[in-house]
Amino acid sequence: MNYSEYISLLTPLHGRGEATAIVRTVMEERFGLSLSDLLLGKDKALSAKDRQELEKIMHELLSGAPVQYVLGSATFRGKRFLVSPDVLIPRPETEMLTDLIPFGSVVADLGTGSGCIAISAALEREPKQTVAVDVSEKALNIARQNAALLGADIEFLLQDMLDADALCSRLPQLDCIVSNPPYVRQSERETMSMTVSSFEPPSALFVPDDDPLLFYRAIATVGQRRLRHGGIVAVEVNTSLAADVARLFSQMEFSDSHILRDCFDKERFVVCELR
Repeated sequence: MNYSEYISLLTPLHGRGEATAIVRTVMEERFGLSLSDLLLGKDKALSAKDRQELEKIMHELLSGAPVQYVLGSATFRGKRFLVSPDVLIPRPETEMLTDLIPFGSVVADLGTGSGCIAISAALEREPKQTVAVDVSEKALNIARQNAALLGADIEFLLQDMLDADALCSRLPQLDCIVSNPPYVRQSERETMSMTVSSFEPPSALFVPDDDPLLFYRAIATVGQRRLRHGGIVAVEVNTSLAADVARLFSQMEFSDSHILRDCFDKERFVVCELR
């Protein structure tokens, strides 16, 4: 099979545009073939070993597995991060969270997953200290590997952010809390792409319909106890709940609570400061 035929195979699952992007990603990242190489038919010259690997990759992709999991890495703010089904795949809309972290701050990333936000902050925002928290040991193992590969100085904590008392006892005094917590309501699951709902870790995605703000309430509680006055909270949110999240922080001793739009012009972030 050739480049065009692989795209045709994936098109029923993803649509032509995304299928093309996926195949190009595989060819470039795993086999070093540029678009020019593909248009010249150089994929037909792959070795028997490479062709066998390509067939294996295509089999995984046809099952619906995200290309980032199949290849084991994803790009975030121009850096390559290791990923596995134990962590969410970093997404372009989340990149803006790093820009919301003040320079020279003591920052905690709650629910760090792959570590993409904490590591980007450590490398780009000149923090005094960066603490990355997650409830999953498997996720922290991925984050530790990413920190080592990218040369970021991070303190990792295995801790459930919903246990505010335990978390606060382990955190330093902070200037900033950043988080991309679970925020997809269970009732929204059926509207999601199968590559997300069936492959990415449910505990990092979903919240109950009857309490969709539980993680933001926990973040606000931690902020009340560990942030310096004037400290910043910056969180990613469900676009349909942005106003509710902003209101929650306003009710819990935070001021100047406002909503920011992401690169797709959706209400994606809430930023506020401790009074």
